[in-house]
Amino acid sequence: MAFYKYKNNLKEFVPYVLLVILIYIFSSLGMWQLDRAKEKKEALATFNASEGYELINENSSFEIYKKIKAAGQYDDSRQIIIDNIIREDGIGQMIITPFRISKSSKIILVNRGWIKKKLGSFPNINELEQSVIEIRGLSGILPKVTIRDQEAFEQNADWPLIGSYPTFKEIENKLGEPVFPFVLLLDQKEKNGFQRNWDPKISGPATNYGYAVQWFLMCFCSILFLIYRIKKYFF
Repeated sequence: MAFYKYKNNLKEFVPYVLLVILIYIFSSLGMWQLDRAKEKKEALATFNASEGYELINENSSFEIYKKIKAAGQYDDSRQIIIDNIIREDGIGQMIITPFRISKSSKIILVNRGWIKKKLGSFPNINELEQSVIEIRGLSGILPKVTIRDQEAFEQNADWPLIGSYPTFKEIENKLGEPVFPFVLLLDQKEKNGFQRNWDPKISGPATNYGYAVQWFLMCFCSILFLIYRIKKYFF
């Protein structure tokens, strides 16, 4: 009898525990949306900033859509073609070219833009200057997907490599040299590029503020319901 009484007492507390868990989840989701809104606000502010281009060095940190420049040489012998990138014009490829920065042990990956995919033909991407030059653009990330259904690269493939949404680490392993954890999105005014449109593909922070309000309202309602149950059954 004592066991069943203890078991029934535990059952009485289950709804309260669940409500506390829901309160924690809703409040956490609300705070996460506020953080996302802050990130978007900062990214848009950086993209629209009028300051000059910052020269990349060994210790440069990443801030998305920051204006950056690099001095060095293209390594056109080890390029990467990221396959099956969909744009309004159809299915295409992103051309990623390593750029060896002067006075640095790291390589920065340069996204030279998008080209439309032509069946049965290989894109001509190797006509690049080999002298020391300066290039400009924005800091960004590699194209990525939520779920990748295949390996980034085929085994024992020759350069240029055709890749399926590779990560920085996977590219670094192929190059055998350290790379910066961001790419240089080549400016439209720079030569040696293809189709480039680097406008942020993100909604404004207002969307996230709206979601945050919804989560906090659900959190508030859960708190009220918890208070109601406590008053009803314990007082």
